[in-house]
Amino acid sequence: MTDHELTTMLKDLADVPAPPPRLDLDRARRIGGRRRRVRTTALVVGCAAVVTAGGLTAVSVFRPTPPPAPAAVLPQPAPVAPAPTDNPLVAKANFGWLPEPVKGIEYGVGGHGDYALAIGRGDRAPMIWLAVYDQEPALDRRHDMGGRAVRVPVRVGDREGYWVTTDARDPLNHGDSYLRWPTGDGRWAELNAYNLALPDLQQVLLHVAGEVTFANRAVPLPLHITGLPETFRVADIGLWRRPDSDGVPWRAVLQYSSNGALVTITVSLPGGHADGLGAPKCMKKNGLQACVAIDQPKAAGITSPELLSRITLIGPDESKWTPHVIG
Repeated sequence: MTDHELTTMLKDLADVPAPPPRLDLDRARRIGGRRRRVRTTALVVGCAAVVTAGGLTAVSVFRPTPPPAPAAVLPQPAPVAPAPTDNPLVAKANFGWLPEPVKGIEYGVGGHGDYALAIGRGDRAPMIWLAVYDQEPALDRRHDMGGRAVRVPVRVGDREGYWVTTDARDPLNHGDSYLRWPTGDGRWAELNAYNLALPDLQQVLLHVAGEVTFANRAVPLPLHITGLPETFRVADIGLWRRPDSDGVPWRAVLQYSSNGALVTITVSLPGGHADGLGAPKCMKKNGLQACVAIDQPKAAGITSPELLSRITLIGPDESKWTPHVIG
């Protein structure tokens, strides 16, 4: 092929229309733009992450992370002061305020419970019993509510307590009222009131409960005993105020068990009834009367006259009674 023929063929080929393109330029531009935006976004996010990490690192260097806060320490109940050992009658709680009909206060410890009792006058004397328990007692602790006992929440002073009743609509339980609340030292207190005919009785009992104080306190008594046998164990101790039932304004009764024997010491104004089993032996001195009854003197290891000789009577003036009874 001559040079002239090659030139002619190339010219003819250039004049032939080109085939349709296989690439969609518009689509390619759209895809390309989208990819650029993705790369740009990724770059911005990545830079932000680096900056944030750098910021955190700077904070951690210049502002050290404080150590974790210590676990909260829950308040522990205040310890209960030990009871005195030279007095068998120790009150765990004391009334601070009482309504007018129930100004007399009795105390008891032993087999019939530990309590303070505010009491009025008459055959059906109004009474408010105050007891303290080491832990919250069973709802129907006396098993006399027929399985129908319920709680009715109420605030007692600065604590959350409740009434115990068989009818939630009647917190006062038809006049035999029970009010309970925590004492603040891990124990529970209970008021049991009856024969009280007072207006606003709920508020009266809440007032009484709110003024109760809790601490072991030796109750002063009108006698002192020396040389009490080591075998004596407290059975029941009480300071009673029942002038309408026994004719004397008060009686102090100390009952002990000793090797199966029951020993009862009763102190009152002259003419008071002597409690206990066995024939009592009595003496009068300093305006008071003391009687001792022992049902089994041999088992007790001491006779009534011998025990009487170890008792000193202080007198009827209650301001002079002693909290140091034994020793």
